[in-house]
Amino acid sequence: MDEQLLETGRAELRRHKDTYHLDFSIADLAPTLCTLASVPLPSSCCATPIACVVDQASHLMGGVGKAEKLLVFCPDAIGEHQRQLYPEQLARVKRLAGFEIKSAGVMPSVTPVCFGSIFSGASPEVHGIKEYARPILTIETVFDTFPEAGRKACIISRDQCSMDMIFRRRNVDYLAFNSDERAFRATELAMELGDYDLIVSYMMDYDELAHHTGIDSPDAAAQVALASDRFERLCALADSLWKARNRVVVYAPDHGQHAIDDHHGGHGMNLPEDMIVNHYYRVCGKNSQIDN
Repeated sequence: MDEQLLETGRAELRRHKDTYHLDFSIADLAPTLCTLASVPLPSSCCATPIACVVDQASHLMGGVGKAEKLLVFCPDAIGEHQRQLYPEQLARVKRLAGFEIKSAGVMPSVTPVCFGSIFSGASPEVHGIKEYARPILTIETVFDTFPEAGRKACIISRDQCSMDMIFRRRNVDYLAFNSDERAFRATELAMELGDYDLIVSYMMDYDELAHHTGIDSPDAAAQVALASDRFERLCALADSLWKARNRVVVYAPDHGQHAIDDHHGGHGMNLPEDMIVNHYYRVCGKNSQIDN
């Protein structure tokens, strides 16, 4: 990867962090996962591993790079603004996780652009998705480096969504369904089977309902609560099924969403409501769990 382009990418990520006075970027997730699992960073990575998460993992796991099982749960559009709207629900997530990492998004703050950065560690200038479009990324991502390191991975999502489409043509399993409910049940089954070292599970319904009914409608609120319920279920499953493994479970939205009017939400703008996102990391050593 051209070093000048990488420096442009670093500056792009830094600019968004500086705008919102934050220390972290959503793109930091990719190098953090790789560092936790002792997997090479994607060659186009412009971001930095999150030191506090890596240090805690090293302490609990007996060294850096010892994570054996990793699961990333990705509820769409539940950002910092949603934490303020639904403080009890996101407080549940923080208690379960331990680490709340307030992070700057990328522009435009739409799903394929954001997840392109989250799972490559690259800025949009580097990974190439600069609008709401769903091309297959050609740069390296965690879905390249994990399999190349011998770590089996899968992506579980609704079919024909951004998560299902932009990371295709890689040596990972793609499990795509016609509903969030079926995707979540498949995530539970994938954990139970134990074949995967990295599972990425995507939840779409909050974003979809907030667009059509408002960001704080009863239907949208129910999806925020359901996302917390599902994260709790995944943490409990990880503690049960992966008890003898060093493990990491992450709650990682792509962007937030702002109110257009009482009945419609939107995102894609350089606004705090769209751009500030909390990622939550739960780090457990083998035969241990977080005391919630």
